[in-house]
Amino acid sequence: MLLEILLYWLLLLAAAACVVAVAGKKRVASLIILAPIVLFCTLLLVQTASYKGQDANIGLGLTVFLIWAITALLFILAAVMWLLKRRNRSS
Repeated sequence: MLLEILLYWLLLLAAAACVVAVAGKKRVASLIILAPIVLFCTLLLVQTASYKGQDANIGLGLTVFLIWAITALLFILAAVMWLLKRRNRSS
């Protein structure tokens, strides 16, 4: 379980890094916006990692799903920003 949570966290950091890399001149603004999001998700993942129960916990499953959704949204945001920046350069 701990290895999975570490992988989720690394994917989240990679998605945030993609958004910051694509931001160009607005890197500081994107860091200011993304820092609380990544911190919130990190706290949720630490809470998930510290859970020692053997039973099924729906809240932990929803937490992991939320982290996956935020990660996917960040990757999609980075892709859209990259495409828009590429389109503006070509025109």
